[in-house]
Amino acid sequence: MQEYTLIIHGWSDCSDSFVQLKEFLIDQRIGNVDSILYADFESREDSITFNDVIDGFNDALKTRQLIDRDGKKLVNLNVIVHSTGGLVIRHWLWRYYGDRPQDCPVQRIIMLAPANYGSPLAHRGKSFLGRLVRGRWRVGDLFEVGTRLLDGLELASPYQWELAHRDVLVDQPVYRPDLIQLTILIGLEDYAGIRGWVNKPGTDGAVVIAGTGVDTIKIVLDFTVREHVSSAPFDWQAIAPPKEFAFGVMKDVNHGTIVDATWDAESPVSQFLVNALTTRNVSDFRAFQQTLKVQTELAYDDNPKDSPYQQFIVHGIDDQGADVLDFTLEFALSRSETNPFLPKRLWSEEEQDLSQNVHRIIADEFHTCGQNASYRRFLVNINQLKSFLRQASDRLNSTIKISVEIFIPAIERGIRYDAKNLRNAILFDSAQENPNLPSFFYENTTTLIELRVNRLNEYVHIDPLSKRQRR
Repeated sequence: MQEYTLIIHGWSDCSDSFVQLKEFLIDQRIGNVDSILYADFESREDSITFNDVIDGFNDALKTRQLIDRDGKKLVNLNVIVHSTGGLVIRHWLWRYYGDRPQDCPVQRIIMLAPANYGSPLAHRGKSFLGRLVRGRWRVGDLFEVGTRLLDGLELASPYQWELAHRDVLVDQPVYRPDLIQLTILIGLEDYAGIRGWVNKPGTDGAVVIAGTGVDTIKIVLDFTVREHVSSAPFDWQAIAPPKEFAFGVMKDVNHGTIVDATWDAESPVSQFLVNALTTRNVSDFRAFQQTLKVQTELAYDDNPKDSPYQQFIVHGIDDQGADVLDFTLEFALSRSETNPFLPKRLWSEEEQDLSQNVHRIIADEFHTCGQNASYRRFLVNINQLKSFLRQASDRLNSTIKISVEIFIPAIERGIRYDAKNLRNAILFDSAQENPNLPSFFYENTTTLIELRVNRLNEYVHIDPLSKRQRR
């Protein structure tokens, strides 16, 4: 079966940015003029949605005769994506091949700086300044920036949460060496020069490095079970995330220059790209995974100022499945033996001081989703946190634990949330780590936390007395 390569651009971009990449691939004998194709979509049209993009994408694949009218493959397809293109290909795979991966034409995906879990620049793009700088300059759609796509790209967006549950947190993810070989390459550098004003910690200038991978784990903090009185329930999601993908952090490139590096024959990025496109079997792909793992370690070793991060996305819902729009998380650190239900004012002064510091470390990069405040995101510098935990353990001369307390205000006088068990849910305890579970803190990943609480009201009664008699 003939092999094609398809290149998908990101937001506010087009295929023109990848002409030299195509020429490089042809020089490397990976395809030819007719078998390397571009997928273009208008990303700055305010009314266009991700559903629109992938629907048009699927129709175009049929027109180009890469799949038949029923969606079955007519060719083998390699896909190279940049930035937002990562969400496009994931969404398309889930919608059209989630229940029939055997019909899918895709055999390899190479993601360059993918926005799998959004970008800290997305909500800025919808601002007046964003529209002025990146908006369209065409009569009829002046200053349009692709608002609906930027909604999906915003940190902690409901779109990212749902998509992860569709293609990652499933029993049989398609991203594995024997089905779809997925390679993710991400730069370690910030934007330079005048563009540097947008830089944020833990990013390549545009996307969060920890949010580019897909080995996502989900945990559920369920406070809706009333019989839990001694400790807050805490459950890991039963579904194992896909780990069978190749992930590499590249030094000396950022979100934009990683594209330029793909056609530079001397760049490690181009070499790894070629390797990803030419790896044929499972054992070779596993070896390639290890090569990129070493590359990632070297990149951080050569840049000691940079640290791996971990991203967390929290979604608050009540026992009826409705969004909880107003809540606050407060992290604390204490000795392992400290009673988690003891008010913090009764903790030792050292524990109270360390709690303020650990909260600052964990919640420093916090973002509430503008579309839906029940979704929150925070970013943790893993090296900084580990160093602090070692110092805290020495200072307390004890094993330690990290807990979180959830504060939810009442809706009104008669409607509130049951806060009885929301105090100090234990997230990490160095005295009781379970080797059969993944650590709560692990680098270059995104962890989803579903927070479930009881919504109560005092407006419903069943009583032998009437309302007037009860008074």
